[in-house]
Amino acid sequence: MTAGVLIAALPATAAPAAQQQDVGILRLTVTQPDGAPARGSVDVVAADSSYHGYEQLDESGQLSIEVPANDFKISISPAYGDPDMPDNTLRQWVPGKTTYAQADTYRVTAGGTMEVAERLLPPSPITVKARDADTGAPITRVCVFVDPRRSGCGEPEMTVSGLVPGPQTLRVYTEDGNYLATDASVTVVEGGATAVVDLTPAAHLETTVVDATTGAPVAGACATVAPAGTGELPGIGPLSCADETGRLRLDLIEAGSWNLFVRPADGSPYGAQWVGKTGGTGEPARARTVKLAAGQTVTVPPVRLDRAGIITGTVTSAATGAAVTSGVVSLAQAEGLSHLRWGTSLDGQGRYRLDWLGPYQWPLLFNTDDHARQWSGGVPVRGQAKLVAVRAGATTGYSPALKAGTLLTGRVTAPEGGLVVADLTFHSADTGEVVGEVWDYDGEYQARVLGGQDITVAWRWSPTFVRYAGWYDGASGTGSAKRVAVPRTGTVALDIGVSRIPAN
Repeated sequence: MTAGVLIAALPATAAPAAQQQDVGILRLTVTQPDGAPARGSVDVVAADSSYHGYEQLDESGQLSIEVPANDFKISISPAYGDPDMPDNTLRQWVPGKTTYAQADTYRVTAGGTMEVAERLLPPSPITVKARDADTGAPITRVCVFVDPRRSGCGEPEMTVSGLVPGPQTLRVYTEDGNYLATDASVTVVEGGATAVVDLTPAAHLETTVVDATTGAPVAGACATVAPAGTGELPGIGPLSCADETGRLRLDLIEAGSWNLFVRPADGSPYGAQWVGKTGGTGEPARARTVKLAAGQTVTVPPVRLDRAGIITGTVTSAATGAAVTSGVVSLAQAEGLSHLRWGTSLDGQGRYRLDWLGPYQWPLLFNTDDHARQWSGGVPVRGQAKLVAVRAGATTGYSPALKAGTLLTGRVTAPEGGLVVADLTFHSADTGEVVGEVWDYDGEYQARVLGGQDITVAWRWSPTFVRYAGWYDGASGTGSAKRVAVPRTGTVALDIGVSRIPAN
């Protein structure tokens, strides 16, 4: 804790007995780099994440607020122009730091006043150059993104102005698709400095998409890659699509082993497929593995598309027989609106329809609001799923009765013991696959997971301006996470204690 000036105790404002608490005064004075009064917004955050206050500096650059007795960190977002338009990119943490972790704490005692003075750091530029991480050769054109006002490309360097001196993170990339973007840690120096950022060469994949029977090119079919054998289709990001000649190129791929997934355009008579060694498949485990090295372009034999078939059905609850009317049927874990890309929503009668799948056997994932996440056949992981056969030009019915699953319930607490809001993700302890997830609203959670398996639990806690992540019970990585046995029925009481392990 950094010492401040403790003024004679001031009486706390009286409050009703049910709301009364120990409070004190935090008084802040902020000046611009030239000593003039500063304008802008101030965030006052309790070090234990129990309080967050947001206020504006007055015309004299001062702020005085009543806060609970506690230790606090303080940030200032200056407004050099319109006082009502603070610039969050110039946020600095007292005293003169650029991150929450670097900030000092200031203790406000019950009935006391803590005086804090801060001078803003002068906004300064940084010039970014880039070089090939493998060869060390300079990259002739580099791009930097900080925010919409501080971004652009330059040749052979890019200067970004108006940053707070100190450690900063910049998004550095190129426009040509030949290098992977990176979040570069640089140090901004008062008055200006130059940073050299290494960029890793991207891998590329090329192929041609054709009709499996005639060999004619198929335009508009789009492709993405997934880590080999996982079936983990991306929730966001662009797809690369075939041109009129059927030619398709995927850029910005990391080195590694990948499977290729191709989905034809909406309304196409062709069906989606995992690209196999000799044709399409619905199973990632049977897909062709493409090994890519940094800077390498690999050409895959033509992707031969078969005609699509349809899977349709009505989803019900095994416990009640009633239709399940809220949820998603997909080929992969659905995040946000990614089910629109890899699946479809249930309607008000529990019905679904997938009319863009190739004529293969497919595992389907059912993710609903009130039943455990499960694959076709009522199992927790993809490798155990019942495969649903699709026939070209025909309709296959599949109407599962979903298992409710075992109820997991408990409290999520901070190191100090208070309840916190966190994201919890439940993984198969054997395969690592996500088998359930929940966001608790008030420090208490309920989630359903299929029983008869061991799981591990990951948590992510994001109080104001900082993110923490870890695993139950006190583990910092998946390898040391504690296994939890989930019985086939009943309830498991599992309290989760989070800690201040920085998230990656």
